[in-house]
Amino acid sequence: MIKNKQRLMILAFTIMMMNGVVNNLRAQVGPYIIEDYALNYSKLGILLSFISIGSMLFYFLSGKLIEKFGLIKLLFYGIIYNIISLAAIYLSPNYYFLTFSFFLLGSGLTLLNIVSVNLISISYSKNRGKMINLLHLFYGLGGIIAPYFVTLVLKLGFSWAHSFLFSTILLVIIFVEFKTAAVPEIEASKNKTMRSTKELLKDIKVILFSLIVFLQIGVEFSIITWLAPFLKDVEERSDLEISFYIALFFITFTIGRLLASFMVEKIGYFNFIIFTAGAASLSIAAALIGGRSFTILIPLSGIFLAAQVPTAQAAILDSFESSGIKVVGFAQTAGMIGSTVLASWIIGFVNDFISIRAGFFILVIALAADLLITSYDLTTKRQCFKN
Repeated sequence: MIKNKQRLMILAFTIMMMNGVVNNLRAQVGPYIIEDYALNYSKLGILLSFISIGSMLFYFLSGKLIEKFGLIKLLFYGIIYNIISLAAIYLSPNYYFLTFSFFLLGSGLTLLNIVSVNLISISYSKNRGKMINLLHLFYGLGGIIAPYFVTLVLKLGFSWAHSFLFSTILLVIIFVEFKTAAVPEIEASKNKTMRSTKELLKDIKVILFSLIVFLQIGVEFSIITWLAPFLKDVEERSDLEISFYIALFFITFTIGRLLASFMVEKIGYFNFIIFTAGAASLSIAAALIGGRSFTILIPLSGIFLAAQVPTAQAAILDSFESSGIKVVGFAQTAGMIGSTVLASWIIGFVNDFISIRAGFFILVIALAADLLITSYDLTTKRQCFKN
């Protein structure tokens, strides 16, 4: 018989896989939304940015939501909320209603993301780091499935919007798993040793770490969002080829996290961020300069990008001790802003007014900035140790 602890693990992994599938449908459907709603790249960028805006808002409110409703109600409400948001996308009659529906989707996915992380954190407190990394691998698995799922839906004669509607099947599975598991509640933390928010926000290290994660998540979401339009409009590739390239990005992303778990402690957090940022930047630059034959280097860069955010979070926890979790929250919020401002607005604007290729060169610059800021952080840390 499956123990409740294992049921909770399966529930959390299913939630995260659903998150990976639904959150990455946009990578494939972008060109079809442009056609159906007669949009330019800027408007598509603004539209998709509302997923991140909804997510950002609920990250801010997550502590209050758990405190007010508890984990059980939050999971139940989250399932219903996501079903409504997916149905709203399918039924959207115009651009503005679709924009609002994507806002609902971003906030709904964040609700369930919060639940899944807490389920693993509570159930596996003794090996929390290992299990949360494993949890995020299931997000990567969902990302691998997403483009093929969209391609299958289109080949069966349905529209891109049906891929969102059919995703409600995953929520039904989550509901069934929820009913068979005893979900624990969470008590409010009584930890009083954290530094105040005002004090932390004045710390230059907090600002630099937040900027690093802003760039890291911005680059990651830029590739997810704009790889399909680049392959379709610039290189005129088929839907099957586009599916392959997007899936390859998530495959390498998943492999990258597995490899990082064996290497990061030996190389060191800061050095590992510097190495992977440099390698990813060179890979994307080579793909853009080398042309069509080298394009595969863009999805292959996922093996380096995968380790960026988890390693930055580990560096934050190591640097700020008891206040680390709070700083991780600031950095994650900055990352969500990056997924909106950099991935949707800035890149969308550059794509419209210069070219999509130029938009990808912005990612090379962003990764170079990530490398330089991390190098500065490392130098500062070494000087502190010397003093």
